[in-house]
Amino acid sequence: MTEQKRKRAHHTVPRSHLTRFGQHPHAGRAHPHLVRVELPGTKRHLISVASATVEKDFYLTHTADGDPSDAFEDQLAEVEGAAATAVRRLVDDQEPLTDDSRERIAAWAALQHLRTPGQRDLLAVTAELTGEITGRGIREDLDDFPGSGPHTYVRHRELSRQDRDQLRATHLQSMVDSFRASVDTLLRRTWTVVFFRRKTLITSDSPVTLIPIPGADVRTPLSLTSNNGVLVPLDRRASLLMEETAGRDRVIAGTTSVNRRLNQEIANGARRCVFHHPDDDPLEGLVLPQPAEPRVMFERVR
Repeated sequence: MTEQKRKRAHHTVPRSHLTRFGQHPHAGRAHPHLVRVELPGTKRHLISVASATVEKDFYLTHTADGDPSDAFEDQLAEVEGAAATAVRRLVDDQEPLTDDSRERIAAWAALQHLRTPGQRDLLAVTAELTGEITGRGIREDLDDFPGSGPHTYVRHRELSRQDRDQLRATHLQSMVDSFRASVDTLLRRTWTVVFFRRKTLITSDSPVTLIPIPGADVRTPLSLTSNNGVLVPLDRRASLLMEETAGRDRVIAGTTSVNRRLNQEIANGARRCVFHHPDDDPLEGLVLPQPAEPRVMFERVR
């Protein structure tokens, strides 16, 4: 594949998702625009959905001959397209939530959770901690963490190009390995679709939000299997909540208080920024967090 034909700008959140929170293009603009708000809310600006969540070569793979390939990015696009159709039927056409739509949306939500820069950062800090534990300097390093813990470890070093290439390959393989089980986890849950008539929703650079378990031990990591609900904004006026509760899927009308709570959870789950429609003011009353820092919790065993 030639360099001219290969896509270099990879979207970590699909344009089809961001478009549902953007302003339709008008004179002089080729794509919908939305407002990007950098955490903790100090900077904001208009940005096109075509460039809002772009990372160069983020999903790059190589052929058996060693040539760079867009194959992984193309496979992601297929899942995104199928989910976009399901969301359009559910939100725009107000059709019932079918098994087919569930499968399509669950596949996208699972991949979206697995594919983010935040997940790659987490792999990096975990690998670094593992290297420290097995390295010769670990005794000195751990002296900085008195007592059994739990302790929080954050990344200390910058990655070389070779490290980044290896991390990318590890991340993509982890997505493949975890995909089916992640989809099944979401399909087993009870789904609630919440529609809003007046109030609007935000989205973020990490739009699949894991809601923390109330009262859980600080050492309990959030994951698709360990949370108090998986929240996905589908549209500026519709959200999806997947919970481990008994009962059937349902569609409900959202209230002002529910809207504020969901928007706060979406903001809490963001990595670097949140997005909203230029005509909306959905951040009023919210507490925007600091940018997320990848970290791993561990305990010392003496």
